[in-house]
Amino acid sequence: MVKLSGFAATHVGEIRRNNEDNYYVNGQYKKEMDALTDDCQDESACDRYLCAVCDGMGGEAFGETAAYIAVKTLDKYLNSDFREKSGEYIEEANKLICDEIEKNDGVRIGTTLALLYIQNETAVTYNVGDSRIYLYRKNKLRQLSEDHNQTQRLVKLGLLNPSEARNHKDKHKLTQHLGIFRDELIIEPYISQEISIKQGDVFLLCSDGLTDMLTDVEIAEFLKQEKNIKKSGEALIQAALQHGGKDNVTVALVKAEEIKNNKSIWNRLF
Repeated sequence: MVKLSGFAATHVGEIRRNNEDNYYVNGQYKKEMDALTDDCQDESACDRYLCAVCDGMGGEAFGETAAYIAVKTLDKYLNSDFREKSGEYIEEANKLICDEIEKNDGVRIGTTLALLYIQNETAVTYNVGDSRIYLYRKNKLRQLSEDHNQTQRLVKLGLLNPSEARNHKDKHKLTQHLGIFRDELIIEPYISQEISIKQGDVFLLCSDGLTDMLTDVEIAEFLKQEKNIKKSGEALIQAALQHGGKDNVTVALVKAEEIKNNKSIWNRLF
């Protein structure tokens, strides 16, 4: 069993009028869709843990509704083995968002999804869209998610390098997101390999309101300077705002504070 601490916060940014982002931290999420800022904390010693960040799309058409649907639907799966239920969740959340589109005369809304699932001492991540998931371990930051956008497609084809992709005009053109009808596209989330958790590991989930404003090197430096994830999360959001805050910015951090080994001394030795 792993003792985990979690923190999430969202901010409308310096330009936008509404906050279309949402988060999920083991049952907690932004329940007031029109809230411009929100945060939560969690400390758990549990066998299962779910954390997510969703970046809604739709502007004045209320993309925050799509993000809210995606996180609220996770409640149904909180106490299940998400590795077995991930496909069912993606299908259900996507259908509920598409139902909302039909109720609003076809006005399109959607959301990205970046999700971390921890069971015992193993983590796996899922993502649809360009909200990202990182693992910070031993002062190194590694991206676990894969961006579903046009620039990443060009990178995979060898037509762009990552530094060119960062400022490319098509970086916000998504190739996948929740809120796509089945006759348009079958959603295929990117799923990471299973990760054996080590004490001190920090998982970061974030919307592009953070990664558009800060480089991976800058993000890693903030995580290095502060061991308390609440302070780290608040510092990351403030840095994004100071760099322009051109979009809503949301971060969720989960830290493995302690790995509790229930095995006997004999089993630990042998």
